[in-house]
Amino acid sequence: MTNSMTGFGRSRKEGGGFSINVEIRALNAKQLDMSVRISKNFFEFEDLCRKMIAEKIRRGRIDAFIQIEAVDIRRKAPAINLELARYYWGQLEEVHRELGRSEGASIDQLLRVPYIYETPEGAIDSEAVKGPVCAAMSEALAQVLRMRQIEGGALQADIMDRLAAMEQDVAVVSMRRNVVIEEYGAKLNERVKLLLGGAEPDENRLLQEIAFMIDRSDINEEIVRLGSHIGQIRSILTGDKPADGRRLDFLIQELHREANTIGSKTADMDIVQAVVRMKTEIGKLKEQVQNIE
Repeated sequence: MTNSMTGFGRSRKEGGGFSINVEIRALNAKQLDMSVRISKNFFEFEDLCRKMIAEKIRRGRIDAFIQIEAVDIRRKAPAINLELARYYWGQLEEVHRELGRSEGASIDQLLRVPYIYETPEGAIDSEAVKGPVCAAMSEALAQVLRMRQIEGGALQADIMDRLAAMEQDVAVVSMRRNVVIEEYGAKLNERVKLLLGGAEPDENRLLQEIAFMIDRSDINEEIVRLGSHIGQIRSILTGDKPADGRRLDFLIQELHREANTIGSKTADMDIVQAVVRMKTEIGKLKEQVQNIE
């Protein structure tokens, strides 16, 4: 099972006299990095939202926006403090008298004074609001996870295709390995004969040279490791547990290291070309794995 790290979810719920709007965006990141922004006066729910995210998501940059607004207009709209309004009304009339203005103070002037307004205070039933907050978070998170699963499936299919292409090149390298040894032995034999003027070379000495060459340039260990790494990547992607992007990234690095080692040990054109193709696929695999949770 493969999940990507990108996704988006949105939900709206009502309860306890409030409307709750949740929006969650998920992006790539090396670790789980959360940013939770919640409406003023409801910071008590921030830890709850963080916990809900951490229970569902292991890795990625998560930006959660939780907007909580009162549904009741009496709770939502600012109220006028009548005591302050009377005070400022008296102040305005006094200013008019002192300045000798013919017309007196107006209601319009009074309503422009910001200090006469106050946010309505009232007891908030946290338990009544908690339920719809959890419901909105759960729904938005479910959408994020679904999107991550869909994209993860596409990533998995692409990676599997690239692994299959790599296996074909590993098979080419494995087949050419024995051929290269035989070709080297034949070429060495011809060169020695040429140097000896056509005489047969010492067979023991010739075998020693071939053995030295095999020991120095043998790539069997790298071929076995390539096959093992490819098999492990497949198992991680298709296993019952969610694929671990960090472990996959490590295995991709190991694939690159083994391919480089093979390329440095041989000058055979067929093997070199196969290594170039493998390294191209490995580069694309590395890019894809960066998106996996």
